[in-house]
Amino acid sequence: MLTFLNEIDTNLFLFFNSLHHPNLDPIMLAISYNKYLMLLLLGTFIFLGFYEFRKKFIIPLIFVILSFGLSDLISTRVFKNPIKRLRPCHNQELSQKVHLAGKKCWGGKYGFVSSHASNSFALVFIFWLFVKRRRKLISAFFVYAGLVAYSRVYLARHYPGDIFFGALLGLLISYLMYRLYLKLEKTY
Repeated sequence: MLTFLNEIDTNLFLFFNSLHHPNLDPIMLAISYNKYLMLLLLGTFIFLGFYEFRKKFIIPLIFVILSFGLSDLISTRVFKNPIKRLRPCHNQELSQKVHLAGKKCWGGKYGFVSSHASNSFALVFIFWLFVKRRRKLISAFFVYAGLVAYSRVYLARHYPGDIFFGALLGLLISYLMYRLYLKLEKTY
């Protein structure tokens, strides 16, 4: 069964990775590695969160930081290092079929689950949960998270399965952090 799922994941990866164009390479690199985009996202949340919560904003901000930190920690320590699934760009069987924008395979050797997908979906989802008055605006940031996730396949850093489970992990962590926040808010 795992061999069958891995074969599907590899075929999906090869399809999506083949949809490349030289003009898209720098854009995908920027989406995937430009920290200023993530800072813009965080800045927007701080602005909107302060607008929504006023003086009580520090507590939601702590939960946002916890969600991001746990997402990054769990995706790396619990999944990547123990599972040791090679990134597509490190897989010798795929080396002749893979499009590498930038011609390098940045990041660690292992890719399951995608920390980029986990972190971006964790941030966007917890923002969405906290900022109720501007949900339509925050919903647009899911496009950003989706682009980050797709860029990881485009750049041959992850298989689609890495992305799917990374995004799922980020969503789950944010949901649990938000539930904890609500429980603490009700108690105190």
